[in-house]
Amino acid sequence: NVDTGKIEWEVDTDQPMIGGTCVTGGGVVFAGEANGYFRAYNAKTGKKLWEFQTGAGANAACSLYELGGKLHVAVASGGNAQINAPRGDNLLVFTVD
Repeated sequence: NVDTGKIEWEVDTDQPMIGGTCVTGGGVVFAGEANGYFRAYNAKTGKKLWEFQTGAGANAACSLYELGGKLHVAVASGGNAQINAPRGDNLLVFTVD
């Protein structure tokens, strides 16, 4: 709660989250980690809804866009040499159902 400082939920991650998050209007939070995992969480509870191993560090903030009436999330998975994250050259896009 921003007024009281009470944390609603918290998720411990294996790797630093240096790219930020994105949130849908439907209540899904997306976040990537340096170990290549890109995950979706319930925005109200923090429960993990889904995860995908990208094969390289998912250190970029994701983007949301609508196309053909469907919401999509895009994330770059390229790694990070400074923190020794797996390197790659992928742009991944998923539909958000």
